[in-house]
Amino acid sequence: MIIRKAIIPRESDLQTTQSPLVRGKQIKSAVRKLKQKIKKIQAEGEVAPRNCHIIRYQIKRNQKIYWYYKLQAAEPIFPMVKDLNKKSKYLYLGKAGSEAHINAVEKLTRRNLIDELERVINSLQESYLDICFGGETEPDPSYCTEGLKDD
Repeated sequence: MIIRKAIIPRESDLQTTQSPLVRGKQIKSAVRKLKQKIKKIQAEGEVAPRNCHIIRYQIKRNQKIYWYYKLQAAEPIFPMVKDLNKKSKYLYLGKAGSEAHINAVEKLTRRNLIDELERVINSLQESYLDICFGGETEPDPSYCTEGLKDD
């Protein structure tokens, strides 16, 4: 039987004796590494546009149901087949496992990985600002009684 422990930091792990300068450098290093990961993902191939996802839909013909896939965007961004000057929210991918379907899945996977890495980078950059501009500690406003009337 395997027993797994939850990964909860000990209180001693939460306290640091490192200077803000050292911690800031560590954050900048982590951000650089994450940006390198993003570049590596982009080098693997095309990345799907933001705010897109793959949807499955059905068509009923001749008393049968056929399932197909399409890439859907929040805004019309894909050129329409019949009129290249017009845009559509949908890019038709065909049946499951088609080359277009698999390519779209790969592009969307790269997009999702990049989006998540960018969220982590933004979080680290906020942490960096906390270190640089003293945002790690602030006065607690609940202790401020100035201007309050005693009843």
